[in-house]
Order: sequence, then C-alpha cells, then structure tokens
Amino acid sequence: MEQFLISLVENYGVLAVIIWMFAEEWLPVPSVMAPMIAAIVVVDASNPFYAFLEVFLVIAVLGSFFSVLSSYFTYGIGFYGGKPAIQRFGKYLGIRWNHVKSFEEGLTSGREHIYIAVLRSIPLMPLSVISASAGFFRVNWKLYGTYSFIGMIPRNLFLGMLGWYLKDGYTEAADLIIQLSIIFLILLLLGLSLYVKIYRPELLENLGNKDLKGYFVKMYE
Repeated sequence: MEQFLISLVENYGVLAVIIWMFAEEWLPVPSVMAPMIAAIVVVDASNPFYAFLEVFLVIAVLGSFFSVLSSYFTYGIGFYGGKPAIQRFGKYLGIRWNHVKSFEEGLTSGREHIYIAVLRSIPLMPLSVISASAGFFRVNWKLYGTYSFIGMIPRNLFLGMLGWYLKDGYTEAADLIIQLSIIFLILLLLGLSLYVKIYRPELLENLGNKDLKGYFVKMYE
C-alpha cells in the first residue's frame, strides 16, 4: 500500500497528495506517512526557506483542508451512530470505545474547540480517534472543522518539513513516531481514565444539563 501511494504521488503530484490526505483516516497506512512522503516527492526546493513555503502551502494548508473535510465521515459515525457504531466500525479506523470514552472530560468542558486544536496539532495523536470522539460528544460541526484545521496546520507543517529534511531516512522517523504514538496514547488513556474515575461525579455535575448528564450516566452503566 505504501509503495503504491508513493508511486501515485510521483505520477500525479499535488492531486495525489490531496487524494491521499483526504483519505488518510481510512487507509491502512499511518497518517504520519502522508505529509512526510508528500514533502519528499512534491517539494522540489533545496533551499529551506522555499521548501518551507511549498510545504506550508501544499501540505500544511491545502492538505490539511482536505484531511479535515474527510474526517467528517468518522465524525459522523460518532455523531449519528454513537457507541454501537463506534464498536462495530471503529476497528476499521483504529478506534476503540475506551479511546472515545477517555475524551469525555475535554470534549464536554466548554473548551472543546481548544482541546481539538491542541490534539490535532500533536503528530503522535491518532486522527480518527479525535474525529469519532468529537462526533460522539456532539461538538458543534463548525467549531470542529475550524479548530481541526487550525490544529492540523502545525502538525502537517512539522511532518512535511521533517520528511523533506530526512529524505530517504523518513521511514525510520515515521516508525519512531508511530511507536511513540502508541506509547503516548496508552499513557493518555490511563491518565484520563484515572482522572475521570476520580472526578467523575464533579464532571457530570459541571455539565449543567440534567438530560445530558443522565444520558452519559446511562451510557456508561
């Protein structure tokens, strides 16, 4: 799959980058690979400044836009399908129910737009988990899209420049990022689960909406 996508980018350039980043949440290829390989193949500049401009415009801005656009599919699974849909289809997108549950505190805090932007900017964070979680917790779709895009720009800019700089060594860097992302996600889940377990009554009280509060209580029983 990876070699096929590289060949696609080599043959079709920016169009292939757009298609790849549009479908990156659904493909069985780590999402960190798309901006790194795109930068290696598409960016012609050898000067760091011009390379930065190309990566910023093509990968960080254009690529991020289509990546966020496609993420509404995963967002929709969480929004309309809820827990049953995530449990049924999540395995195809690398999402588990406990991943979604761990984001409850951040995505029902009233500051969910900031939370989404920060998480999206972290290269170690699986994108599909954020999308499904935001949909499930009914984050406003406009806020979700806007702040996802804001967060994706520094993420893809960093990964694109890293790929451009490393050239042929990008695979080792990508593998390291993938391994670190697994460790990061495990630690994040453990930390958030512990936090929610300790402060759950207070978190539910702070939701302020009795119907919503009852919904979450029933959902987790």
